Amino acid sequence: MPSPDSHDQQPDSSRSEPDHIDAEFARIVAGFDAAPDWPAKEAQPEPKGPIWPVGGPVLNQPSLLDGLDTFGAHLPDDTPETFVPPPAPPLPRVPFPAILSVIAIIVGFVIFFDRDLLPVSGGVSMLLGLAGVLGGAAALIMRLRPGGEEDEPYDDGAVV
Repeated sequence: MPSPDSHDQQPDSSRSEPDHIDAEFARIVAGFDAAPDWPAKEAQPEPKGPIWPVGGPVLNQPSLLDGLDTFGAHLPDDTPETFVPPPAPPLPRVPFPAILSVIAIIVGFVIFFDRDLLPVSGGVSMLLGLAGVLGGAAALIMRLRPGGEEDEPYDDGAVV
């Protein structure tokens, strides 16, 4: 069992630690004032005069930059010609049945919406207009060419 006197002999760590930290901080702050001026110390004066000694090597070979300066100098100075595009191909002729089908659709819509245009009753006029629209659309659909890349017959290659 420790004696009551031994408690007084041990240093109190809570009292000595702040003193130690304060002393270390004061030493660091004092070191800032004594620190050398780094940029001035590291900067070196640029050499004056030529880098090569007077009797040094002489490079008379053309460099890459000299080659780029003379690139294309031997080519003739032609004026660029203006591009003239070829004439456009003629527009395809629209077949007469396709023209009649489109006219039937247009006239059918006009008769369908204006039932007093024909000298018949409104119901018959509406029926004629609807027949014109459906007949013109059916004629255009029937004129479509069958086939295409997707409609080609299935070919599984050579059969041995």
